[in-house]
Amino acid sequence: MILEFLKENLINPSTNKRCKSFGDSALEFDCGNTFKVFNNTPILINESESIFKLEDILEKVPTAQNSNYRSNSLKNVFRKKILPSLSKDFNYTNRYNQLAEKFKGKNILIIGAGDKVDFYNRVFEKSLVITSDVHLQFNPDIVFDAHQIPFKEASFDLIIASQVLEHTLKPWVVSSEMERVVKMDGYLLVEVPFSFPYHSPPYDFFRFTFTGLRSLFSKCSLYSFEASEGSASSMATFNAQFFIDLFSNRYLRIVVLFITRFLFGWMKYFDLLKRTSTFLSIFSPMGFSMIFKRDEIKRTNIDLLNEFYNLKSSNEIHDNHTRSSSL
Repeated sequence: MILEFLKENLINPSTNKRCKSFGDSALEFDCGNTFKVFNNTPILINESESIFKLEDILEKVPTAQNSNYRSNSLKNVFRKKILPSLSKDFNYTNRYNQLAEKFKGKNILIIGAGDKVDFYNRVFEKSLVITSDVHLQFNPDIVFDAHQIPFKEASFDLIIASQVLEHTLKPWVVSSEMERVVKMDGYLLVEVPFSFPYHSPPYDFFRFTFTGLRSLFSKCSLYSFEASEGSASSMATFNAQFFIDLFSNRYLRIVVLFITRFLFGWMKYFDLLKRTSTFLSIFSPMGFSMIFKRDEIKRTNIDLLNEFYNLKSSNEIHDNHTRSSSL
């Protein structure tokens, strides 16, 4: 089913020509250009315009993610399963379950699926899900650079980019591509950090304010937003990072990491005291989650800024749980 969808909807990322043939080792387009297919995964990277290289992808060189960091080694199991986390998106499960219900039987594109390929396939098991990334480390359905999304216009009902835009060189180009390939009245779920340490170097480029992220999607209405991880999570994370960075020795850093998880891990629960998405919640969260809806209404820069003033004047937007229930 995924293969048939790819054959029907893929386009050349440079020429926009349609797919001509999908073989075991190569993908050919009407313009004559071919791209590599590796283990049934097409790799549509235009090396002349992308910072990612085919050779690195095929050799599974770590870029924005490192599979070793996500492995089931004793160290990682201890770090992820036993030590307290410093942050938490308390509405994460509800947000995705609501989307899964609304987009049952629809076409969904995941940009930057990373190590959550299995999660997305499980949550959206009743939909056609295309997982993508810029590497092969976690076996996505397709590899491409989001600055050139290789799908024809209006191919998807829902596009999800979770913790992706901060890792793109030109997020305004990526957002425009997302608006292009989502259907009219389709939805875009975008999750980004606002206050978070530098990570996955050197592939970490931006942080986003409420108005900054909103401005990237001028062809869409802002359906809902929330501080996915609040200011308490942010404070806990930076407190821990401060103490860890006092040391350069690897083993001392591990010891301090262990200590700071217990010292500050409890702080994230203060975020439960402020669960509604209000004007005050946009100033110091760890990250934002925004849902946009494509409507092709022309919005000026002033129109986009006025949404901030409207939010300020009302001092609130509907509670996320209320909005989610009508997704």
